Order: sequence, then structure tokens, then C-alpha cells
Amino acid sequence: MPCCPNCFVHPWLKEHVQHVSKTQGRCGYCDSEDVPLAELRELASPFHNMLSMYVVADSFESGEPLVSLIQFHWEVFDDALLDEDARIKLLQNIANSDWDDDDGEPKINAGELYSPLGDRLHTTHRERWEEFCSEVRENPNEPLPLEEFYVEDFAHLEVHVAATTMLYRARRGFHPGRYGERIPFRGNELAAPPIKQAIAGRANPDGQRILYCADQQRTAIAEARPPLGYYVSVGTLRLTREARILDLTYDADEINPFVTESLKWHVEIRSLLAAFAEEMSRPLERDDDKTHYVPCQRLAAFVRDARYDGIRYPSALNPDGTNVVLFDPEIASVTDSKLVRVTDLKFEYEEEGIEEPSEYLKASPQPTGKNEEPRL
Repeated sequence: MPCCPNCFVHPWLKEHVQHVSKTQGRCGYCDSEDVPLAELRELASPFHNMLSMYVVADSFESGEPLVSLIQFHWEVFDDALLDEDARIKLLQNIANSDWDDDDGEPKINAGELYSPLGDRLHTTHRERWEEFCSEVRENPNEPLPLEEFYVEDFAHLEVHVAATTMLYRARRGFHPGRYGERIPFRGNELAAPPIKQAIAGRANPDGQRILYCADQQRTAIAEARPPLGYYVSVGTLRLTREARILDLTYDADEINPFVTESLKWHVEIRSLLAAFAEEMSRPLERDDDKTHYVPCQRLAAFVRDARYDGIRYPSALNPDGTNVVLFDPEIASVTDSKLVRVTDLKFEYEEEGIEEPSEYLKASPQPTGKNEEPRL
């Protein structure tokens, strides 16, 4: 029994059904009338490519219905097939439409419980990275679990930022003028700090100059972590040349599970790159714990060795914003600056099972001339 494009929501699949259709009529699965109809055998190969990601589960606890897994991961079926039994029937009929009893493989039972292939057969690239992040904080010499061939996969998230692109950088404080006026920091005061003042950050160890900035002014201000009422000097920076950036916020083209070769590999790499972004944007737990930065520092060194100019990553303090770290501070110059005053702060919190302090913390004095690096 053939199916129609209305059975599916995945864009490529809908188009493919339309393309291979040779007749028109009523769909026996979703009951659509006067629609293009495709023989299930025409869909078998693309579906086998997707189903290569899954194996029959070892136990009831480790498995889920196959139709639920592929719907969650890939959004295959349209709401026209609201009945799960209809989805199971269509999936099973497609998968078995080219079955040959001479090849020794059993027919697929879409009603069985399945699990993603990587869940039980090997440690994924993301899991290796997460183990490294946990262990390297105690052992700085822990080998970085990244291979040179990963650089090829970085190309999927590579962007070229044009010269003259504007970025922003903020620093708490200002210069007091002779007559009580407030003068924002300017020029080199908003550039990367000198080597002797370069403290460890998310992408650099102590003593290494790199430039932390943001794509948006609001994000730059948030990353300076100013208390309510503080004045913040905000500098506008201009790139002096094109920059090759690994963009961990970039939504690369979605993987097409029906045609992507080595599907499992591409899924794992995408998950690994997402883990990089999560680690780069993870908020500090304590300002005095420099080990928090070690995984990101090692990652940044790897990216730098791959001849990238920097990394773009989500902001920990402005969820809608993005930060950019430039490995060469001279790649951008401060063109102008202004002074802003923080008039509103919003905080969300969760309890950790400890008692609240009995006294309020006092605000630290307003800084003026000290070169204070934003804690990106």
C-alpha cells in the first residue's frame, strides 16, 4: 500500500515522496484524498540509512519504541498520522518493503524497543570530552581527547568575519574628571591587558594576552558583571582584517538522516561541538577557582593551533548574546567609547540546600583606574 507526502513532516522526505510518485489517489495511511502516491520500496533505502542509528534494546529499561525514537530525533511523521499504530505500521512496512529472506537479516519489528547505537557499544566523542573536563581540573596533564581530523569537522562551524566588523568590550569604572565629571576609559584602556596583568580566563592561562569581546553592547556590559548603579565604560572595536572564527553558536545545516553518509559519525560530531559550546558558556561556580577554565583553555589552544583567529560562543550572563574571543589582540582596535550606568539587574536562582547568610554582602567600592579584565 503506497503512502503520500502528507504522511511526513520532514521536508526532504515530503519532497522525495513527491519526486518518486507515479500515481495519484487516496493514501491508505493518512486518508488524504487526491494526493501523489509513492511505492514504499522507493523509501526503503533512505529509511535504512536513518535506522542504522538504532539497535534492539538490551532490556525494557534501556529501550523505547522505535517510532518514538525517530520522531523525537528527526521529526519524521506528520500529525496527520496521529495514531501511533498507524505510524508503526507505515514505518515497519517501509523498512521491510525491500526485505530479502536470502540475506539472513530478520524483518524489522517497529513495535520492539530500540536504543541509539552509541548508547551501549562504545564511548561517544562527547562522553570522552565530558570525562576529560571532569578529570583535567584535577590533573592538568590529562591528554586532550581531540584528534587532528576533528579540524575537518570544524569547517561546518567556520565563519569568516569581515574586516571593519564592529564588536564591543566593557570595563567597570571610569576616570573622575577635574570638575566631578565622569570620563569613560578609552583606547588601550579598553584593549586586552598587558601580559603582566593578563589573568587566566576562559580561553587563556595567566600571562597570555587575548581579547575578549561581544557581538552586542548589552552582552559586553553583562559580562563585566557590574552591580546595580555601577558605571561601565563600553568600547566599540573594529576588526582590522578578516577573522576566521570557529562559531559554536552557528546553527549549521541540519543533518539529513535519510541521505547523510556515515550518519552516526556526523551525529556524534555535532553533539561534541554542542558540548564545546556548553563548556565555553558555562558560568563560573567561584571566582577564585581557576581550574574551572582549564578544559576551555585546552580547547582554545587546540582551535588556535588549527589556525583559527578566535571562537564565538554563547554568553553565560546574557542568554540571548554571544561572545567572541580573539587570539591576537591586535586584530581589533578601539574606535570610541561611552559611559553607561546599570539601572536594572535580573537574577534567577535555585537553592543548594544551605542556609542563607545572616548578613547582606556589602557592595565593593566603585573602581576607577584599575584595569579589570571582564570574566568571560
